[in-house]
Amino acid sequence: MSSSEQQLFEDLEQIRTALDCFLNSNIHEAEAILKPRYKESMYYSLGYSFILYLKCVMTFQQDDIDTALGVLKHTVQLAGSQRKKEGGWLNSVTSWVKGTTLEDIKHMTIVERHAELVYAEAYLLKALLSIIHDESVMSFLRESLNIRSSYSIYMTLQKYVDYTKSVDGVELDSDFTSGVALGVGCFSLILSMLPASVVKVAEFIGFTSDRAQGLRILESVGGWDKCHDSNNNGMTDQDQHSTGLRRQMCDMVLIVYHIILSKIVPLSDVDIPFAEKILNNSLNLYPRGVFFLYFNGRLMVSKRLLDKAEEQYQLAIDTQKDWKQLQHMCFWELGLIYIMEHRWQKAYDIYTILQKESNWSKAVYTYLKAISLYMIANETDNETKKAEYLNQVVGYMNQVTGEKQKIAGKSIPMEKFVARKARKFISQNNYLLLPDLEILNAFTAFDFIPVDILQTDMKRIDKELERLSNISHNKNTNYYDDQCLSQYLRAVIARGLYEQNIDTNKMHTLHESSLQTVFEEADKIELDHYVYYFSRYEHARMLILDKNYTKAESEIQVVLKANDRGQYSIGSGPHAKNKYSLASALVLKCHNLMTKVKYESSK
Repeated sequence: MSSSEQQLFEDLEQIRTALDCFLNSNIHEAEAILKPRYKESMYYSLGYSFILYLKCVMTFQQDDIDTALGVLKHTVQLAGSQRKKEGGWLNSVTSWVKGTTLEDIKHMTIVERHAELVYAEAYLLKALLSIIHDESVMSFLRESLNIRSSYSIYMTLQKYVDYTKSVDGVELDSDFTSGVALGVGCFSLILSMLPASVVKVAEFIGFTSDRAQGLRILESVGGWDKCHDSNNNGMTDQDQHSTGLRRQMCDMVLIVYHIILSKIVPLSDVDIPFAEKILNNSLNLYPRGVFFLYFNGRLMVSKRLLDKAEEQYQLAIDTQKDWKQLQHMCFWELGLIYIMEHRWQKAYDIYTILQKESNWSKAVYTYLKAISLYMIANETDNETKKAEYLNQVVGYMNQVTGEKQKIAGKSIPMEKFVARKARKFISQNNYLLLPDLEILNAFTAFDFIPVDILQTDMKRIDKELERLSNISHNKNTNYYDDQCLSQYLRAVIARGLYEQNIDTNKMHTLHESSLQTVFEEADKIELDHYVYYFSRYEHARMLILDKNYTKAESEIQVVLKANDRGQYSIGSGPHAKNKYSLASALVLKCHNLMTKVKYESSK
């Protein structure tokens, strides 16, 4: 072993120690290991830049972004200086045009291969951060090419890993193979979740996506590919480090896919019990790890065990003192739980903290703070106090639009949604219909609400529908908006109760009749045109439960075709032909629901 290789593996041992500290919430200890040598070692630099990257993504502070970009550029330079040098200008030009080839990798030293891997990782992180930092079109195009370059390196490295499996006497270190698996697996999963129109463009410029293959590659790092249908709980504690530096990151991606993303968009190949094994293993290794406590909270929420979820989030908050931003991640989840449970004061207090301390989305925090206080006002009997609360709500609602921000030059869809809702509140003389339920739907939270609360919410909706039936349409400018929103929300809750085996025949009938009302009256909607398209998606979800896959596909196509053509003609208001609220999120859900339909219908 050469001296440079020996130094590489010594560095990797120290980086592993730093990573263990980081994952167990000892962030300052991790930084203390990495920072002193980040200017001289590519792995120290990568580790330190990764921590800074996470920090700036959470804070959105310009100083943090600048610092992270500076260290990432240094990491790219360090790794670049240790990549295999080309012999002569002609080879350099050829390499620039063709990229790194399998033959190139075969002739590299261990250090050069690791440099190639670190270069791809740092290049990718730098490109993603630069898109946020510089919102110009040229920056977006430049960094998109850099992402493509990173992807190309990962795929070539994967070819080399596959090649070595068929060659005797070639053994790769797990730190290298786990890094390749992490990159290839993440690219495969992300690309497979994108809408078909985007995937076609991506494939045209050289990207490929294979969800099942991506999952298999990530699982193989920790030996989880053998654990789906057995009592085998994966690698033992002593095996953890032998499976590679990035093994725990691979496990985290699997946890996020199965436990978190699958509850936001309808994914195929989801296995919650399998992911729970991985999560329990991680919690055994890192009992104070804020990320794993957070994941466990999400797991409890997905099981509708809100009390247990609250305990996990609170434990994560109490454990993590180094970074306030990691606490904010848990505050956010607690806020949604409090809205689900109608604990308005608790929700108001949480969003007040987030609005003051977090830069993720001031507009959303202010809106959630406003509707929490609005719900408190609606339940207040003292008229003087009620008027005082409503005056505060008006003030918050007037702030929302001005607090919107842009990422990569684009407005954030959720911020545009809450800004529209805030303006609607003001235009309707300080009134919104069931704003708590509407925002929970926007955050895909109905699947987490316990049965007793769903039943209470159903009664609230029925009461609103009864009220609407007793007023003149002419006296309520947005009568049909409220009517269709109420019917849609009732359908969502009916499906939730149906899935929990509560009065199934009645819930199925109610679901169908509520959506039918939306479809019949959608052309009269003035502002909330999104309700019609979300109702088509909701109908498809029930049809899948009925195993009526052909009709489900037809409903999904209504949404996808409208998006592909850019033609929206539902509603009577002046904006009826414009793109509706949260359209991109719904298209993403429909694309993945279509994948799920094909997956389930093929069984």
